[in-house]
Amino acid sequence: MECEIIKEYTYPESTIIFLDAGGTIIELIYKESNKERTINGPIDHMAFKVDSLNEKIEMLKNNDIELLGEPRIVGTARIAFFNGPNNERFEFVEKYNG
Repeated sequence: MECEIIKEYTYPESTIIFLDAGGTIIELIYKESNKERTINGPIDHMAFKVDSLNEKIEMLKNNDIELLGEPRIVGTARIAFFNGPNNERFEFVEKYNG
């Protein structure tokens, strides 16, 4: 299967590329400073697009799941990370319009 590049962002500290793999979006992040970084599995995290980040954060709190830091804005997205039941990392992503 071929992937199509749908977005590409170049920042001073990183490059981010979004690929469409038959309806599944893959985000690749390159950071020169992360060459020596280790992760606890084959991927760093998995992200899910949501309509309301605030609703998802409330759902996590109601289920005693803590956020990994405060939600933040990255480009045109507002994001929040949390750990899954086996210590894997997940991300909720909401479109942000300012």
